[in-house]
Amino acid sequence: MKKQLREIVFNKCNEHCAYCGEELEYKNMQVDHIIPQRNFLIDITSESRTPGFLKHLTAKDLNHIDNLNPSCRICNKRKDTFHLELFRKEIASQVERAIKSSSNYRIAKRYGLIKETPKPIVFYFETLKTIKQ
Repeated sequence: MKKQLREIVFNKCNEHCAYCGEELEYKNMQVDHIIPQRNFLIDITSESRTPGFLKHLTAKDLNHIDNLNPSCRICNKRKDTFHLELFRKEIASQVERAIKSSSNYRIAKRYGLIKETPKPIVFYFETLKTIKQ
């Protein structure tokens, strides 16, 4: 990816991860494809999982700035090839998974160290009024 495009992506969400909102350092930023590379042609041509704000993209727009988001390593790795709604569900399921599989989580919860606060998953980029481009 050209340095100029990478810098535009970095600034797109005010130097924060587009998903969790963590402040990013340029050298540690990863560039995420909102519509994943693996599924891009299928999703664009069928529009099955294309978010409304990306409906204008064509089959040639995999690396269009509108399809690129700055991401921290943790979010980029977790998102992997998920489309946005599947990624949202994946994040929402983390507490349930921790309850089922982590005795550390269960003991911390039992002693009041953890308070579960169920709420809709809203990505950081969705809270921005306008995204820099």
